[in-house]
Amino acid sequence: MDSTPDRGTTGSRIEVALRRLAVGYRAVGAVWLTLLALTAAVPGVSTVTADPLVTGATIVLVAGWSALTGLVAARRPAALASPAWLAADATVAVATILAPSVAGAGAAAFYGGYPFSSVLLAATMRGLAGGLPVGAVLAVAAVGRLAAEGAPALPEALGSVILYLAGAGLVAWGADVLRRQDAERRAAEATLAVERAERVRSQERAETAAHLHDSVLQTLALIQRASDDPAGVTALARSCERELRGWLAGAAAPDGRRFGDAVRVAAAEVEAAHHVTVDVVTVGDAALDTPLAALVAAAREALVNAAKHAGVDRVSLYAEAGPGGFEVFVRDRGAGFDTDGVAPDRRGIAESIVGRVRRHGGEASVRSAPGQGTEVRLRLPIPGS
Repeated sequence: MDSTPDRGTTGSRIEVALRRLAVGYRAVGAVWLTLLALTAAVPGVSTVTADPLVTGATIVLVAGWSALTGLVAARRPAALASPAWLAADATVAVATILAPSVAGAGAAAFYGGYPFSSVLLAATMRGLAGGLPVGAVLAVAAVGRLAAEGAPALPEALGSVILYLAGAGLVAWGADVLRRQDAERRAAEATLAVERAERVRSQERAETAAHLHDSVLQTLALIQRASDDPAGVTALARSCERELRGWLAGAAAPDGRRFGDAVRVAAAEVEAAHHVTVDVVTVGDAALDTPLAALVAAAREALVNAAKHAGVDRVSLYAEAGPGGFEVFVRDRGAGFDTDGVAPDRRGIAESIVGRVRRHGGEASVRSAPGQGTEVRLRLPIPGS
């Protein structure tokens, strides 16, 4: 039942928890030893007064070694499992066990529970392979101290042996159980992650296949049937391209309930009806209300006019929703016209574009000249801005 941890797992949660347990117990043991040692060194408090020099040196040794243990655990935790560290650690523990005899305290041992921290550290870091040797060394030291004080009482000597050896076994077993459970948990999580990823990939493949069938493949079939109509083929390809790009970008299908969606729907309708390409750029967005719907309708009419009269196959539309309001620009590089020469009975621009926007508090302007194209600018301020 050797639970020597893999050096690659020194950063796992269970290893961190075990190290904290060992370091925390050592800190408590150091405080325990300090209190007992100070008590033993004060004349009249205990039955035998211990040598202050020895007790002071023991306190300094334990405090310094405990601090070093915490530092190594934080910066180089793998070093705590090395044979050199475990040997040095056991040496410090043996020194604390023998210190009461050297200090003249006799049976008034003041090492408390500190020596067992070496067993705990060795068993958690290297399992039985580390815990049993350290426990055996400490058991021999404890029995030897009792023997140096006189004939050791069998119960006390047996208790020391059981404490260190059985304690090493129990700690190593407990650490091994925790590690196995943690490994099983991580393996189960990894399996679930693989299954979840595979399920997601399967769903994505199914969705991709369905989308390609519903859009691209059907569009290709329509293109084959309309091969004698170049303008129709171009419009179909353009519509398919726009829809596929939006899908790849993760955008939902435009439904007209937002300003940007409504603009794109209007552009797609003009493309499909008049076989022109509309380059759409939208910046910002907002919920579609009645004034915005009128702005979109005016922009659509401007696109229709460009498609019908400009004599070009490409029109640009730029729409922006900002804190100060909404703006739409429709431009073409087509034939253009004389804005002052428009017949009074031609109400398309005056009513469907300019008038429609102005009725909702907006502004509209048309700039054009023969041979220089046309630009329609529509602006709708936010109420109160």
